[in-house]
Amino acid sequence: MKRDARLLDRFGDYAQDFEKTYLDDDWTRLEPYFASDAVYRVVGSTAWDCEVRGRDQIFAAIRQFVNGFDRKCTRSVRPAGTPFVGTDAVRIPAVAAFTRGDSEELALSIEMIAQYRDGLIVRLTDVISAESEAYMRAWIERWASDLHPSYV
Repeated sequence: MKRDARLLDRFGDYAQDFEKTYLDDDWTRLEPYFASDAVYRVVGSTAWDCEVRGRDQIFAAIRQFVNGFDRKCTRSVRPAGTPFVGTDAVRIPAVAAFTRGDSEELALSIEMIAQYRDGLIVRLTDVISAESEAYMRAWIERWASDLHPSYV
């Protein structure tokens, strides 16, 4: 089983372009990274779990979540360990951190898993750790009860 380090570079390029898109809302920038029939999943959070099929639908879902939550908070994403690179996938451990006003930090331990075919993401999964679930619910209730974050 040969590992393909180029996948990690490709994911890094996607992540950088995602951050640009986060700032300017130009979702067409991300099209070259995804297959048209790609699938996006969020798992590990009873509040946000979902599965979205199709590149355009994925962008719409992520945009909905970003507009309903991320952009109403101060957000950062930072690495949280060593990435794993396989023959057709990368697994990236990270922490997505949010604050709102004078709140304490909501730090979600997540793992981003991107599976590739022909250089394009065919399945992107965000796995939220079980430990983050209860803390996330309490934080939202205290600091963001007026927000209703959802992908669908």
